Amino acid sequence: MRSIILIMSISFVITTMGKSQHWQNTVSLDSRVGYATNSYLNPFLGEWDSSVESGYNFTSAFWQSHWYKNNNSVSVTGGLFYEPIFDTSDNWKGGMGRINYNHRFSSFSAGIEAGASYFSSAFSRSVGWIQPKITWFASPFTYVRLKAGSNFRSYRNAPSRPASSNRFDLYGMEFETWPSYNWRITSGVYGSLDTFPNVQEGFNANTTVSYHFRNGSHVALNFGYKQYQTEFTEETDTGGGPPGGGPPGAGPGGGTQNTVVQNTDRILQLGTNASLPLNNRFSVFGSAVLLQLDSETSNVKINDYEVSAGIRFRFAPTFGKSTEKVNPKWNLKAGKQQIQINFNTEGRLYLVGEFNNWNRAGIPLRKQADNTYTAQLDLSAGSYEYKILQRQGDAEKWLPFSNDTYTVDDGYGSENAILLVD
Repeated sequence: MRSIILIMSISFVITTMGKSQHWQNTVSLDSRVGYATNSYLNPFLGEWDSSVESGYNFTSAFWQSHWYKNNNSVSVTGGLFYEPIFDTSDNWKGGMGRINYNHRFSSFSAGIEAGASYFSSAFSRSVGWIQPKITWFASPFTYVRLKAGSNFRSYRNAPSRPASSNRFDLYGMEFETWPSYNWRITSGVYGSLDTFPNVQEGFNANTTVSYHFRNGSHVALNFGYKQYQTEFTEETDTGGGPPGGGPPGAGPGGGTQNTVVQNTDRILQLGTNASLPLNNRFSVFGSAVLLQLDSETSNVKINDYEVSAGIRFRFAPTFGKSTEKVNPKWNLKAGKQQIQINFNTEGRLYLVGEFNNWNRAGIPLRKQADNTYTAQLDLSAGSYEYKILQRQGDAEKWLPFSNDTYTVDDGYGSENAILLVD
């Protein structure tokens, strides 16, 4: 818990330093109600107990700060949550904190992530992790990421297990692509470095396909598969003769043989989730998950499910000068102009300017990793004025540009940015 408080304190201090001229801050307040037939499917809890079949409430408050300058980016997240289980006396509460740093090298980025979480009620669970990572941007809309590191997990007062502290060395391989401005596909494979490259001994794989609408709402479908293998030695009677082993000299009698038995446990998950922004502050969301455990170890097959729905309130606090200014970066890629904007938002961003005849519908920017938005344009030589439009639900606003962006007066009391194409 002290690690979480430290991370949240760092988040507040560094984002308020220097009037936060380089920081973008967001606060998110969520509340949802749901019903799960296994506590493994409850938000953040994730501890297997199919006997806990109950409704629940999950309320959380999170602060996220994001900083970007000279190809360096830092994001700091801290939050507290409370989750009462209706049909039991368990009222889970806890918090988490995470710090993420990345440096962009053209088509690659390298970074490190560290964090900690704490959850307590009937027992307490503490988790900490640190993992370096490297990301390859195969195109403006596709990346592949590799990461590996250590996970530290401890339990106290758990009725089914003794107090323990363990370290796990884990790896992850992630992939994301935007086939179009609306479709997004993400996939990942995770496992233990102790069993790598024998991935079949234990891994977790998932794929999510989502469709994003122009107003910032989305619908997603998720497929998950987990597999764990265990081995043990079984002693069997080989027979080989009559009872007593037969008369002397009659040959070998009965005996035993050791056989290695391998069992595989599999967990299949199918889920869907959706969100709908009501305006630039409020949005509603919902999810449903089906789960099946097929265990050879216990010789059981278990089916569980979870459904939930909730509301989210999100706002961007500012300190001194506004922290919501953007600084577009333009590069020439494969003969096309590529724009990159670093911005922390749940809505969508659009380019509007002379290159689309100021059509307010705009050219959508696709969100990459680390809060980076990008698009490609095929433009002839010349100068082009443009703006960045943020759209969330029915709310729209023009984003102001930073002092590092070359701008001109738009004639209406605001500014247009300028793009020069040679």
